[in-house]
Amino acid sequence: MQSHQEWMVIGIICASLVQIFMTVDSFRTDDKITSLPGQPQVSFQQFSGYISVDEKQNRALFYYFVEAESQPGSKPLVLWLNGGPGCSSVASAFLEHGPFKVKGDNLVRNEYNWNKVNTVCYSLCTCLLANDFKDKIQM
Repeated sequence: MQSHQEWMVIGIICASLVQIFMTVDSFRTDDKITSLPGQPQVSFQQFSGYISVDEKQNRALFYYFVEAESQPGSKPLVLWLNGGPGCSSVASAFLEHGPFKVKGDNLVRNEYNWNKVNTVCYSLCTCLLANDFKDKIQM
């Protein structure tokens, strides 16, 4: 069972992510992805980067954000968090329900992608579990 403090941290992170992802205007231009290697042309925007969650400890969350294919401002935001050894939210983005699937050296459109009807944010929360991101990024 998780402690009260762990639930508070998770709540703060979720609230921060919702606030950040309410509008695409909130993103730094440095976080915008113009194209991934081998990616087909798309009409939606993508962003990727780090969100500081503890400046004192220099900890941050990595995120990959994908706009809904049409009218993203009116679509729900889905926050996808995987956890545990061997699980990655970003792997879900490219192996399960993200906009693309890996095919050889290229990315192809995923017929069953969730961003057809949602804006989706995939976030890694390993900074809560280990020191993966601590002191390895500049904020």
